[in-house]
Amino acid sequence: MSLGLVLSNAISGLNTAQTSMRVISDNIANVNTPNFARAKVEQASRALNGVGAGVEVTEIRRIVDDFLNREFSLSTASAAQYESLAKLHDNLQSLLGDPADNNSLSGKIDTVFKGLASLPSDPSSSVLRQTVVADLESMAREFTRLADQMQKLRAEADRQIALDTADANDLIGRIYDLNNLIVSQAANGTETAGLEEQRDQALQKLSKLIDVRSYPIGNGRIAVATLSGVTLVDTVKREIQYESSGTVFAGARFNQITVHEINPVTGAVSATGQALDTAIRGGSIRGWLDMRDTELTSATKQIGTLAASVMDELNAIHNQNISVPPPAKLTGNNTGLVSTDPHGFTGKATFYAFDSNNAITNSVTIDFGTLTTLADVISAVNTGLGGDATLALTNGVMTLTAGGSASGVGIEQDATSPSSRGGRGFSHFFGMNDLLSANVKSFYDTGVAAGDPHRFTGTAMIEFRGANNDVLASSTLDFSTLGATFNDILTQLNSDFSGYATFSLSSAGELVMTPASGYETYNPVVVTDNTDRGGTGLPLGQFFGIGTRYTEEAAREMIVRSDIAADGNKLALARVDTGGPPALTPADDRGARDFQGLATKSFLFGAVGGLPAVNATLADYSAQILGYIGARAAQVESIRNDRVALRDEIGARREEVSGVNLDEELALMIQIQNAYNAAARMVSTAQEMFDTLINV
Repeated sequence: MSLGLVLSNAISGLNTAQTSMRVISDNIANVNTPNFARAKVEQASRALNGVGAGVEVTEIRRIVDDFLNREFSLSTASAAQYESLAKLHDNLQSLLGDPADNNSLSGKIDTVFKGLASLPSDPSSSVLRQTVVADLESMAREFTRLADQMQKLRAEADRQIALDTADANDLIGRIYDLNNLIVSQAANGTETAGLEEQRDQALQKLSKLIDVRSYPIGNGRIAVATLSGVTLVDTVKREIQYESSGTVFAGARFNQITVHEINPVTGAVSATGQALDTAIRGGSIRGWLDMRDTELTSATKQIGTLAASVMDELNAIHNQNISVPPPAKLTGNNTGLVSTDPHGFTGKATFYAFDSNNAITNSVTIDFGTLTTLADVISAVNTGLGGDATLALTNGVMTLTAGGSASGVGIEQDATSPSSRGGRGFSHFFGMNDLLSANVKSFYDTGVAAGDPHRFTGTAMIEFRGANNDVLASSTLDFSTLGATFNDILTQLNSDFSGYATFSLSSAGELVMTPASGYETYNPVVVTDNTDRGGTGLPLGQFFGIGTRYTEEAAREMIVRSDIAADGNKLALARVDTGGPPALTPADDRGARDFQGLATKSFLFGAVGGLPAVNATLADYSAQILGYIGARAAQVESIRNDRVALRDEIGARREEVSGVNLDEELALMIQIQNAYNAAARMVSTAQEMFDTLINV
């Protein structure tokens, strides 16, 4: 009996040593595996009926510090978030270039103003004029390039969101499956340290994508949730889904990242109603979301605001002047106005008809204070010009066309009481002599008053949407039942968005949305719009420029008017000289001086995209935008460096606790080897004693 116990004790020592050696070899093999937690064999003596019966392995324990593990996951998520931001900010900086470089947007605007400054020296010079036009085209192309490239950067961020979401979904499924394996093996009495290590590895990878925390829920299983509390793993199988939008454009509505449950029997997928966009606070996905929906959108708004201002101011001056020879026809943009609308102008403007020698054949000065509707204005102009020119409003577009004895037309502001609607003169408001145009209008000061008839038909749906594509409220405007005035539109919007925002019309007729406290990052977005104002074809959203799209797209497809691009002599630089003939001369430098003065004129720019309100020239404002974006990139890079350093420091401390120390493992290996040799010697000795006993 005693010899049997000796042999049993020796065999238990051999088995324990083998298990220890296997764990040590696994530790050594993973010495270079990132975030690997070494394992340790815990052993204890056995006893049978109070008599020592050898040794047994009680546990194979992974050496981990829960606090350091948790902090490492959080720091990993934070570092990954800013690494994503920094990557696209680097691309954005490359896109914008150095503000001091002539090829940057600031440099091209400076070049335009330098060219305009040279015009007064010889306004009739075809070379100077064509140079200015070429500079304007170069600036317009740069605006368009930036607008397009920023949307491409947003598309890249959206693509990365889709890729990272797919990876996160795979990891969530892996953690769930490992949970089940661990529970199963633990129930069978099989060691689970290896599976736990695989689960921790998957959890660490997931923390790079989404900020997550884990906690035990019994039987060796863990639950995983975002820091905000959205469960991703527990006893129910889940998956997250995201469908990339493909083509990205200003004002695009992106799908949300959603959480779904999977029926374990049928495999059917059902939505939980939870969206992750607002729930994710860290990880690379948060960085891509912030870049796509906030950082790049803000930069695009800033560039769009600058483009709209540059275009509007250059058009304002161009509309104040007349080319030599004057054009046979002036054609405006679709304003959505109809002849029965109140004209909304104050002051005076003079309408001219010229012959082929640039002499005045007819003119009429309109005092808008004596007229009521646009039809009244049109009638007064046509009566005054006596057939030498015809003013018409068709489908929202105002035109002035030479006729009779005239070959050219022009419109000029009154010197002492200039016409004004929404802060713009008659020709400027209707865009009849614009120099530049873009994908959308440069202003939305419509000039309408709350009591004016809105004249819309059809329906429009507007949502109040946040940066994470979450929708707080919506409003459906059905003009078949809505009241007749703009005030009725405001009343419904304020009712439907009560508590979130208020809507009003400014004195210039701009639709103003004022968000309630806490909702400053939310904006109205037109989802569907089949409205039509008075048969002009202009819908509600485009009439008022509702949503960020109209700010962001102001820089897209900017071009110089085609006839001027082809012939710089058609630049409008002259004004009427009533002491003529001729009334117009190519050497007139008054318009050129107006353009020259624009370079030093300061404007009040409202706060946009994080850039505060400021008084600045157009060139200075462009430099401030590029400087602001550059400063933001530097700030992100600084935060990234800090978060990476913190992650690495916590990782180093975690490594001190959990990492593999080769010297310690080799020393322990020698110790276990000696123990194994001793146990083997005991087996050999017991065998010899058995043989001796048998041979007695």
